[in-house]
Amino acid sequence: MASASSEEVPLGPVIGVPGEHVRIPPEPPEISARALTLASRLLCGGTAFFFAAFAFAYFYLRSLNQDHMWHPAHVKPSQGLGAAFVACVVLSALAAIVTGRRMKASSPSWLISGIVTVTLGLAAVGVQCVEYTVQDFGPTNGAYASVFCAWTAFYMIAILAAMYWLETQLATEIRARRTPAGKHGDVLEADRLIAPALDAAIFYWTFLGCVGVATYVVLYLV
Repeated sequence: MASASSEEVPLGPVIGVPGEHVRIPPEPPEISARALTLASRLLCGGTAFFFAAFAFAYFYLRSLNQDHMWHPAHVKPSQGLGAAFVACVVLSALAAIVTGRRMKASSPSWLISGIVTVTLGLAAVGVQCVEYTVQDFGPTNGAYASVFCAWTAFYMIAILAAMYWLETQLATEIRARRTPAGKHGDVLEADRLIAPALDAAIFYWTFLGCVGVATYVVLYLV
């Protein structure tokens, strides 16, 4: 026969409830920095596989050349706009590298080079949009035209996503400079929190810039 004391014990596991004034320490910033570093590398791998599909389609359809309709004579993208496009991409990627180095050196001028990075990236998207308006072909004018339109369109989407990622870091920095953390204000040492995300975004954008150079070489020069 069970004793009276055992009947008073509740069934199931007993979960301790922290006291009202128990403080849970914040996650060390090194953990989030490591996670962002790995995430940016994984994102680069996924991006590489994604755009490799367009490169495969390009060379495969070119080798088939069914009915000699791979690249009709009238399907000619503007070489000038293509050069301007890749120039904006390369300059933006270089500005991003400068931004990262200035950030690590604790130079406040990293914000300026960051703005230049985003501006040039958006300029590349604008140049490609202009290209669509002046070209004399569409995605149905042969295999090359379909690959060109799809490849550049998805690449523009990738650029916009990368620029948004970078812009959020710049916006956070601008807000932190305008409203420094007070006694009951915002997060202290905002740059310490921005640095890992900015580094990950710069790494990805630099990789995406290399993809842009490959895109230009394949679509305009090969």
